[in-house]
Amino acid sequence: MRVAGEPSRLAGMLHAGVPATAAFVAIAVEVLAAWPVILIFAALLGWWFAPDWLAHAWPVLRSSVQRASGWVIAVLLGTLLVGWLAARSIRTASHRVRRPLRRLAVYWRRMPRWAIVASIPCTVINLISRTAILPLLALTFPNPPPIGALILGSFGLLYSQLIIPTPAGLGAVDLGLLGGAAGELGDANTRVLLAWRFYTVGVGAIIGVGLALRIFGQAALKRLSILAFPEAGK
Repeated sequence: MRVAGEPSRLAGMLHAGVPATAAFVAIAVEVLAAWPVILIFAALLGWWFAPDWLAHAWPVLRSSVQRASGWVIAVLLGTLLVGWLAARSIRTASHRVRRPLRRLAVYWRRMPRWAIVASIPCTVINLISRTAILPLLALTFPNPPPIGALILGSFGLLYSQLIIPTPAGLGAVDLGLLGGAAGELGDANTRVLLAWRFYTVGVGAIIGVGLALRIFGQAALKRLSILAFPEAGK
């Protein structure tokens, strides 16, 4: 749901004069450096909070999945279909990227190690701050779930999107929150979902659009929107 995601970051670096190959390598290095931190963070949260989550969130989520089995199957099939199409397109285009990949290897070897090490605390700060949003919102209600279930559920909902090949898994993340993946939120679950999506997605999108207007201007964004949504332009 965020505006453009990684392509927008690449476009921003190209606009700033960064060579295309170097910009791509920078994004790739950041992602590769972040994955070990994410996995370690996931293991620690699982070690600390899995008992709370299994006791307070898992029964609620299991019951919700059973009641909404049709939606769950539809989301799963849609996600698998998009993943299969993406994998097929990658295989089809693989022969076109062999030469650029050889150039990427050169840039990779030139990447200073201090930059990779410096990215680790940035990733940790990002993980903690994003994971904390849902627990903080839930704790404003009279009877929130246990903090362990909230923290582990929040992390799982956020970072499952790294392996689900569509935005939020065609709604899987939203269904998971409403279904109790972070514990029973009662009548407040819809309000928590809207606020959580606003702070984790909406704020970044609003800031991004604002910066795009300032840097590129309204006319450029209008042309881009017409290219993305030609029917709306008519």
